[in-house]
Amino acid sequence: MASRRFSLRGRLLVTATLVLLLFLGLMGLVIDQAFERSAEQGVAERLLIHIYGLLAVTEVENASPVLPETMQEPGFNNPGSGLYGLVLDSAGVELWRSPSALNLRLEGSLPVALWRDLQPGSDRFGRLPRATGPQLATEALFYKTYKVLWQKADTAQLPLNFVVLQSMTTFNGEIRSFRNNLWGWLLAVVLVLVVLQWLVMSWGLAPLRALALDLKAIEDGRRELLDGVYPAEIEGVTRNLNLLLSSERRQRERYRTTMSDLAHSLKTPLAILHGAANALDYAADGKGIRAMQQTVEQQVARMDAIIAYQLERAVASSASPIKTPIDVKPLAAQLVDAMHKVYRDKGVVVDASRVSGTFFGDERDLMEVLGNLLDNACKYGRRQVRLVIGQPDAASGLLITVDDDGPGIDAAHRRRVLDRGARLDSQQAGQGIGLAVVEEILSRYGGEMHIQQSNLGGASVVLAFP
Repeated sequence: MASRRFSLRGRLLVTATLVLLLFLGLMGLVIDQAFERSAEQGVAERLLIHIYGLLAVTEVENASPVLPETMQEPGFNNPGSGLYGLVLDSAGVELWRSPSALNLRLEGSLPVALWRDLQPGSDRFGRLPRATGPQLATEALFYKTYKVLWQKADTAQLPLNFVVLQSMTTFNGEIRSFRNNLWGWLLAVVLVLVVLQWLVMSWGLAPLRALALDLKAIEDGRRELLDGVYPAEIEGVTRNLNLLLSSERRQRERYRTTMSDLAHSLKTPLAILHGAANALDYAADGKGIRAMQQTVEQQVARMDAIIAYQLERAVASSASPIKTPIDVKPLAAQLVDAMHKVYRDKGVVVDASRVSGTFFGDERDLMEVLGNLLDNACKYGRRQVRLVIGQPDAASGLLITVDDDGPGIDAAHRRRVLDRGARLDSQQAGQGIGLAVVEEILSRYGGEMHIQQSNLGGASVVLAFP
């Protein structure tokens, strides 16, 4: 659980910090070793210079080297100065030592590393791990040995080993000081780089945080889409999320619309069933009862077809309607008969004498269109409704006109009545979705709808199918 809650920025910061520590640690070790080797090389070069200085002032008398009592280099003159000079013969026997080395005692015999197997004209550099003396009890020494063959007057050669030793105290102090500075600065660099990494990661991951906030806003209903400006790396993700959100919203809207359309479409069959149920009280013979049973069966079948149709619309995409030729006359007669039954008490007369032609599409779509138009006309008309369907010429599509003698629709409101839920008359029962459903179906066929003034005095709705 803890690992899942560890933020992406925290993961990156910890990983980058570990890599940084490893890199700077290795770099510090390399620099430390390089500095130590360089400092050691400098010591070796200085010791060789001191040997050259001793060679310059050396004389040989009676097979023994003679050097001045006071050397030009002050370190050779002061006991315990940390700089010591020795001259050894070929067997390692000490022939001379500088005044500074009076108190210097090397354990046992002289270390053989100072002189053994050294060729004339060559030098040797190294460390003596421990030297003993009153002032140098635990002090380590650098040494530099240089072997020469001294030419005597009788043409004989005298092998001499010039040795210069230097205390490592100063060297170790320099190394410690350098290491303290080095690791101190590296630690400071690590801290600065970690802060910079945190700032860079915060800036670099800011779009992801903005995306999370935008998604939260969508979840809370404060936004509908991811409309922010995102980097190219996540732009594809946000685009696909927007497509998914839009698709889900359209699907949800389609379900909501379908439920509204279903409720609206079932009103007419339910009204007919209600009228048939009331008429059963007045049916005096079996013939009347059989007629009512037939009406109930017809309307139940129609309701079943309406439910199947609306459910199909709910899950179907905006595909092209099925092109099936349908004779409109019997379909219109069936709907007119249903309107007469629903609005029997109102006494509305539907004139469908001029109905002919063929509709190319889904029969249920035509039923939905004609049913909504006739229902609106009967609902808002006073006594007369006229249905005209036909094809003006062979090149034209199907033209449907529904007129009524009601109050009509003002030109200023004709666009608004097509909006789902919009109603101009709150006195009549309804949801205000009939014309919206008609327009939606008509748009799938590429048709057009016009609302104008009827010569009966009310509204005239004209549909033109291609």
